[in-house]
Amino acid sequence: MLIEEQVAAARQQLTGESLRAVRLRVKELPSWRSLVPSGTDTQLLLESILLQYIGNPQLSSRFPLGIAEVVPASSRLDVRFEHSALVRPALEMLPYRERGERTVHGAPGLWARAVGNSIEIAFARHPAAGVIALTTLERSDDVEGLLSAYEASLSAQRRVPLWTVDPGTLPPEKLSTGGRRRKPQPRTIIDDHRPAVALPSAVLRRIRLWDRLAGHVGLKVSTATADHGLDWHIVREVRQGISLHDDRLAAILSDPVAGPGLVTNEEGHHCDDDRCVMAFTAPADLTSGWRGVLRVETAAANVPVPPVPQRPRHFTALDETAFPSHGGVPRNSPSDRHCSQRARGADGNEPAAGRSTQLLAPRLSRSQWELTGMAMKIGAAWALDGYAVLVVTHSFDADREVRRLYDHDVFGWSIPDRPAIVPSLPWRRGRLVPGSGALFTHTVCGSRADVGALLQQARVHFDWTIFVDCNDNLGMGPYIERSVDTHFVLVDSSGYSESFVTAQARNGVAEHHEVAVTPAASAMAWRQQYLTGIPLDRVPISGLVLRQSSPHANSTPSSGFTAQVDAELARFGIPVLTRLPEDPHVALGDPSPTVLDAVDDASRAAYVKACTPIRLALRAAEPCLIPSADPWS
Repeated sequence: MLIEEQVAAARQQLTGESLRAVRLRVKELPSWRSLVPSGTDTQLLLESILLQYIGNPQLSSRFPLGIAEVVPASSRLDVRFEHSALVRPALEMLPYRERGERTVHGAPGLWARAVGNSIEIAFARHPAAGVIALTTLERSDDVEGLLSAYEASLSAQRRVPLWTVDPGTLPPEKLSTGGRRRKPQPRTIIDDHRPAVALPSAVLRRIRLWDRLAGHVGLKVSTATADHGLDWHIVREVRQGISLHDDRLAAILSDPVAGPGLVTNEEGHHCDDDRCVMAFTAPADLTSGWRGVLRVETAAANVPVPPVPQRPRHFTALDETAFPSHGGVPRNSPSDRHCSQRARGADGNEPAAGRSTQLLAPRLSRSQWELTGMAMKIGAAWALDGYAVLVVTHSFDADREVRRLYDHDVFGWSIPDRPAIVPSLPWRRGRLVPGSGALFTHTVCGSRADVGALLQQARVHFDWTIFVDCNDNLGMGPYIERSVDTHFVLVDSSGYSESFVTAQARNGVAEHHEVAVTPAASAMAWRQQYLTGIPLDRVPISGLVLRQSSPHANSTPSSGFTAQVDAELARFGIPVLTRLPEDPHVALGDPSPTVLDAVDDASRAAYVKACTPIRLALRAAEPCLIPSADPWS
């Protein structure tokens, strides 16, 4: 399957969008690291409140919560229900008050209007920051009439609708000024939802995953206020005779590319004859908007078994390619499934350990700040060739206690941490990969002993582990060299200099004079200029990876001269392994795309071809023991 088709199918199966529309929308994503975009803070809050109101449907539907399709965007979510009667619970989130009273029911500050054959809901103060559009499958349904009918029903009950005020007529919002006492405001539903808005939004934007599981009958969603935020409870009803435990549920909820990327473990999993409960939380590096626990309870529904029960449908994101029977569903992660095929020697018995390498860059260079992204690009090319690759980065900011200090609000009350769930395997998938390859990522924050233990553990699961760290005194630097097999250096270079220009005074005028240099002199000058901070005198470097950049005017060297300089660098012990194609121009702040993102086929093939010599050279390099440079070791 082509990568474009795989990505489109993986998203379409979770959102219910048409496959044709998904193919166009995924091409607009800056990267395919997450196929379902997340919303802004205001958008997340709207979706969290909506999920609570529609979480207990009273009418039956063949879709989860009656939703046939969602179209997610950063500041908008289109929700298409099966029929108009299922839209009514969503309208109950609109604010109103009893006549003669000041208490507001629903979510205060919301504004609703009918646009075409849909109902758009937003916050009146910020109508462009987030929008939920409600519509139905049947174009003949009078969705606009639903809003008018609901407003009329409230008026008949002597209630005052508060969502009809035009945002343009609202007075300017008052700015809070320090030093003045303000009257305490009553707690609203918004205050309850705000700490954990990202969790329900991630579930709502992938609502169609539930009816792809075995024996789906219905869903019920409820909330519970906790000290750390807001917990969510989903009751998943399945047909009688269907196993209550389903590994595919945990797998798709844990997938960070197509799924929400939650984490779980055996301690939060309890199954008996009546129900199966799994607990999920967000990864430790996600705190803002994720202060909640998701508990999924699977129980048998009190409905008769149909003559032909619905079989589970495949998840492309889980590398399933057919309609799996309930007993033949894959249970391992993509890296584990690849490992079971990879970890066999030529005789079929001896396990083959993976290789570990370190990617370095000259100090204070552009490559140093983009080292993680370049490791992902190289790893993606290897994964597309059929290898299981793990990219490991080191960062002290990934420590849980350090992040708590960053997120601490010195002007407010501290919020207790949510219960910690530690996954059995630390790494997480970085991209979907067609074929037998896999690409995973992990950020480690421990000491060099912890990093070394992780790299050794990764050898069992992956063909290649690329370790990335700044080559300075604050990172792992030279101390990690005992845990990797090889090292290679990424350098940005526009080419070699065939000559240099000097200025000489003649007749009182400074004149430029061009002096030709030999390939050996050019290689030595290039080595001194571009390889600053690389411990070439102590660490064997397997080779150089040159990232081509636009050369200066009239400075493009000839191919013959370039080959001679390459030969001189090889004589110095730093051979040039490959030259990567020039990166495409991207918007400021967007990541540079990998071969597993939305790039054209020609660029993808050229990059994979350029990265192949790197892997071959690293495989041929002989690991050796490097004496430690630490005088205290």
